[in-house]
Amino acid sequence: MRKKLLPIGILLILALLGGGYWYLDYYNTNTSLATGQKVRFTVTHGMTTGDIATLLYNKKLIQTPDSFRMAARLKGLENHLQAGTYEITAGMSDGEIINILSKGKVHSNRFAVPEGATVNEVALKLEREHLTTAQEFKDACRNYAPYPYMQTSNPDVVYKAEGFLCPATYDFPENAKASDMVAMMVKEFDKKLTPDLRTDIRKSYLSLRDIVNLASMVEREATHKEEMPLIAGVFEKRMQMGMPIQSDTTIQYILGAQKKEVTYDDLELASPYNTYLNKGLPPGPVGNPSMDAIRAVIHPVMTDYLYFVADKEGYHHFTKTYEEHVAMIQKLNPGEVIGEAQ
Repeated sequence: MRKKLLPIGILLILALLGGGYWYLDYYNTNTSLATGQKVRFTVTHGMTTGDIATLLYNKKLIQTPDSFRMAARLKGLENHLQAGTYEITAGMSDGEIINILSKGKVHSNRFAVPEGATVNEVALKLEREHLTTAQEFKDACRNYAPYPYMQTSNPDVVYKAEGFLCPATYDFPENAKASDMVAMMVKEFDKKLTPDLRTDIRKSYLSLRDIVNLASMVEREATHKEEMPLIAGVFEKRMQMGMPIQSDTTIQYILGAQKKEVTYDDLELASPYNTYLNKGLPPGPVGNPSMDAIRAVIHPVMTDYLYFVADKEGYHHFTKTYEEHVAMIQKLNPGEVIGEAQ
């Protein structure tokens, strides 16, 4: 009889343990505390499970510290709750909170770098989103060049990191420094240089820095990605012929802000970045291009076109001669006399 009762007793104990685990992990959902609000808190190094439970209780995230500690013990994670800053939605169960803390899923600040954005534009966006000051970010970009292809001795280059801040969405750790953000963006750029892309770059007549330089203009000129290879072809053909590139994007870069219309006076601005007055590439990139723009420069569509102008939908119309270009400007934008790549 004892031998028959022993397995039954073991099964009952296991059932009770399983039931207790289920109760603590699922039934104790803290639904009475559910407000829909996200609550941010920091677990510091050296805090015990009891300390964390008290912190969560004071933040109105759990119903009782005892139930939280017991749940952590039952899950075998009592000594595995990690330090960091977290953001928890009020109403999550003890078990869900424990899982987050044990895996170190700390709160991060999501930030997107737009394609073509300049260092100054990214800096202002970071400041608007309260992640760092614009000045701190710009200072971090000034001389940051961890990869050989980023190096330049040109004194007219304001930010060595310009052009190499990869357009992407980032999750910055809480309290990340501006220098950490720049490092993440530049590392992502290098990561996007796949073996095949690096092979194509080595075959190009341009260095990677020059490719990025040209791609930054292509990126900011093109509204529609499919036109990038054609625009790149126009710029490269102009350089090969010894003509100025004449891209309004370089004028905008000198001005430091996007201007609706570039004037004749703007075209006379004395700057090494003025591609209307100076032949060849400007000293450095005028924005941070996407990989699409970089590929367009590596694989341009070469034609007889030397000019292009955009219509109201952002589509470009390409022409071979200056006379055709002027006629196209008048057709698309009556009264306008300044065109892109003019």
